[in-house]
Amino acid sequence: MKKIVIQGLGYVGLAMMTFCAGAQKKNKYLYNVVGIEKNSKKGLKIIKEINSNQTPKIVDDKKFINFYSRLKKKNRIKASINTDEYLNADIVFVCSNCDYNFSKSKVDIKNYIKNIKQISKKIKNNCLIIIQSTLPPGTTEKILEPLIKKNLSKRGIKNFYLCHSFERITPGRDYYSSMKNVERIIGGRNKKSLIITKKIFRDIFKLELNKVIEFSSPSESETCKIIENSYRALNIAFIEEWRKFCSKNNLDLEKILSCIRQRKTHSNIMRSGIGVGGYCLTKDPLFARSSSKQILRKKFNFTLSSEAVKINKKMTFDVMSEIKSKFSKKIINKKVLLIGVSYREDTNDTRHSPAENVFNFLKKIKCKLSFYDPIVNYWKYNNNQSIEKKDLKKFDVYIHLVKHKCFENLNIQYKKKSLILDLNHVLDEKKKSKLSNNKNYEYYCLGSKQL
Repeated sequence: MKKIVIQGLGYVGLAMMTFCAGAQKKNKYLYNVVGIEKNSKKGLKIIKEINSNQTPKIVDDKKFINFYSRLKKKNRIKASINTDEYLNADIVFVCSNCDYNFSKSKVDIKNYIKNIKQISKKIKNNCLIIIQSTLPPGTTEKILEPLIKKNLSKRGIKNFYLCHSFERITPGRDYYSSMKNVERIIGGRNKKSLIITKKIFRDIFKLELNKVIEFSSPSESETCKIIENSYRALNIAFIEEWRKFCSKNNLDLEKILSCIRQRKTHSNIMRSGIGVGGYCLTKDPLFARSSSKQILRKKFNFTLSSEAVKINKKMTFDVMSEIKSKFSKKIINKKVLLIGVSYREDTNDTRHSPAENVFNFLKKIKCKLSFYDPIVNYWKYNNNQSIEKKDLKKFDVYIHLVKHKCFENLNIQYKKKSLILDLNHVLDEKKKSKLSNNKNYEYYCLGSKQL
């Protein structure tokens, strides 16, 4: 039985480890699998959780949890900090993050390279390395491949296989299905690398042939990921520009966008929102410029992608500044409740959540802040500002930020004369209409015309 090692056990690595451990053919498991984390406080915490009987806290998807639990009972899931696990690995999936240093305006490639050095100093002949991290285009070919080759040759090893294959996994209720059913994009250093990687993905996920898309180089796969996320970030920034215009001129942006969506070619136009969060869209568009400067050394500014990140980063502050201007007497020094604090619906992931910027903005204007989110269990404000469902009646201002599924049947008995702000199109049309027509409250929905 071949051995797979998963390096990095975050959102991507945890799922990849689980699916690899669960891969079967004719009711027989195909691989021995182990996950590797850093010997750090965070890494040790992850290892302890995986090797215990706990359900991973980063996941809120029943289908995945059931799948994970079945494998756990069969001792198929295990994790370690022991890098000697690489010694007899046939396949290594690299799922660790490559971070962006905003203060230095560059990708933190040095720390990422340390992970690859560690792997390349241990692996055996004919090992396949599949890079799943989001990287600046050119990184695998120009930096990682020569590094791996150099470290292997020092040990007299001549042959290895290398592919880049990025992830599109979606945190939340679709965690399992987004991993299981998505097309796999692979870019290999040579034809043999592509052939082996394609077979492995088909075995692990039981994919049809057309579900594995091949590129002739890792750089094309890396570029595919960056363009995909830059496109989305640009769409968000584009709508933010028009939101400001419509807000200043009291125009109903949401009605305008709804009209535009009637055209099939424009059906996916974004809607206004409180801000961009999560790990990908907040940084990935900047990887293009970093590729040009740090990797390929061919100057190209990527003006649109870079500007989109700037606009999106400032979005929450701009929205909240307008809210403060519109409702200053009803907000300053008041008791405010944030409803939903993760960066997107149906996930407990709070990385770069717009809710944090909302919280900090309101704190500066002396608001007394609390939040309600039954899904989030590790927000850093959780200790003293989280409230129970029974306490929802006590606030002067209610700010709806996240459209969790569990909020659909949440009927809040809002305090009389309170201000209700829907800043991310959380409430359905029935609730919006009910609140708009109720003289006991003042209701405002972002992007809609203020009456």
